[in-house]
Amino acid sequence: MLNHNQNAIEFIQITKKFGEFVANDNININIKKGTIHALIGENGAGKSTLMSILFGIYTPTEGSIKINGKSSFIQSPNEAKDLGIGMVHQHFKLIDAYTNLENIILGSEFLKNKIFVDYELARIKVSLLQNKYNLHFDLDQKTGDATVSTQQKVEIMKMLFKDSDILVFDEPTAVLNPQEIEGFLDILRFFKNSGKTIIFISHKLHEVKSVANEATVIRLGKVVKHFPTLDNVQIDELSEAMVGKKVVIPKNQSGILSEKTGFRMTDIFAKQNKEISNINIEIKEGEILGIAGVEGNGQEEIELVISGILKPKEGKIEILDNSGQLVDITNFSVKNKNKAGISHIPGDRHKYAIVLDFTIRENAIIRELYNPKFQKLSFIKNKVLKSFYKEIQEKFDVRGDGNGNALARSLSGGNQQKAVVGREILSEHKLLVVVQPTRGLDVGAINQIYDYLLEEKKKKKCILLISYELDEVFALADSIMVINKGKLSEKRSAKSMTREQIGILMGGVHND
Repeated sequence: MLNHNQNAIEFIQITKKFGEFVANDNININIKKGTIHALIGENGAGKSTLMSILFGIYTPTEGSIKINGKSSFIQSPNEAKDLGIGMVHQHFKLIDAYTNLENIILGSEFLKNKIFVDYELARIKVSLLQNKYNLHFDLDQKTGDATVSTQQKVEIMKMLFKDSDILVFDEPTAVLNPQEIEGFLDILRFFKNSGKTIIFISHKLHEVKSVANEATVIRLGKVVKHFPTLDNVQIDELSEAMVGKKVVIPKNQSGILSEKTGFRMTDIFAKQNKEISNINIEIKEGEILGIAGVEGNGQEEIELVISGILKPKEGKIEILDNSGQLVDITNFSVKNKNKAGISHIPGDRHKYAIVLDFTIRENAIIRELYNPKFQKLSFIKNKVLKSFYKEIQEKFDVRGDGNGNALARSLSGGNQQKAVVGREILSEHKLLVVVQPTRGLDVGAINQIYDYLLEEKKKKKCILLISYELDEVFALADSIMVINKGKLSEKRSAKSMTREQIGILMGGVHND
């Protein structure tokens, strides 16, 4: 019988420094066997660093770790795997050119005659796991062509395939839709009931409250609070412990501020992974239009057509110019759409927003390389760049950035996201295309970004919000459209719509 008082993991006085920066400062945490232990904190608090130490990616500067009561010096992910530790990382560890099946079994292949990979046997095991945990996706698809949501599922399946007993999930639900999230939380409960030990890192505190037995809060690299049980703990208490103050999420109360159309799409047809057809969108100045829907129904195609990455087969795209007239920008390049006034916060920041091996400061002007403000005779104006990045860093609280000199890949996902959001909001624009702007962000950062989006609305900017979080859509949108199978419902006032109505439209019923 499992003894929940035994520790599966003990972090003992763990300190991790990167130069002068202290990411973990004397961390002491005990993770009990057969429990779900939530690790919560702001972006850049040190959670992912601590898990990277557990998984053998980093070596602690000071301190030690015990696994099942035995001191363990973990020097590589293979050693962690041998100790029964599996991890789904916040930043995916996948090879784009491989199929989903090949990524899942990589490093744990079944062999035929001790030479050849037995894909048939591997496929059988993976298919059984897919059915058992309701995590279905195409095993033969190239992972580089898969949606972010599918790539997340591949990461989860990799760990399940390796039969680990200690399971670490770093923001695993950030890219899943509500139905998938509930199914995933059921998986965590199943794992716990099967005797597995789970560390669950999430900024979605209602998820933490739903599944975790206990929680530890890390702030600025230090443990600031431990909740031995969450039975009588309110979500407000968790959020206040995370950020050190009471948090109130702002909501859009002002309504549409103008009757003047600032952006329009007419009869757009396009296809990438999904086909979108007869897309008609009109956004007034000072209006936030929210598009709700289950991921993979054409949202990505809409954002890419608007930004210029994907060319439409048919239709027309117009934006208000400086003279107050709508001008045709349908076939403009990405650069020229930027010049016309389109800022774009994409759903997949790694693919469309940042270069991971550039510094985070260099990424600040990646869309402004031809802007005379930032360059002269093809030479970057470093003083202007530093000033612009400093504004992003200070206003959007980008942490772990080494004063802008850190490579983008070294930042946590949340801090990468804050840098992208800051860059796009602070760049000149008339239309702001915002896709999952708060994905992977803590409650304090969400509060801050909502404030900035509502400030842009007050400036009479047009905002297109594409989000899979209904709470986000209802908090920010003046108007709502629902997408299903590449088609949009009619635009309705957000105040006139209910969750039930949106759910029906998401299912394709009465889709106009």
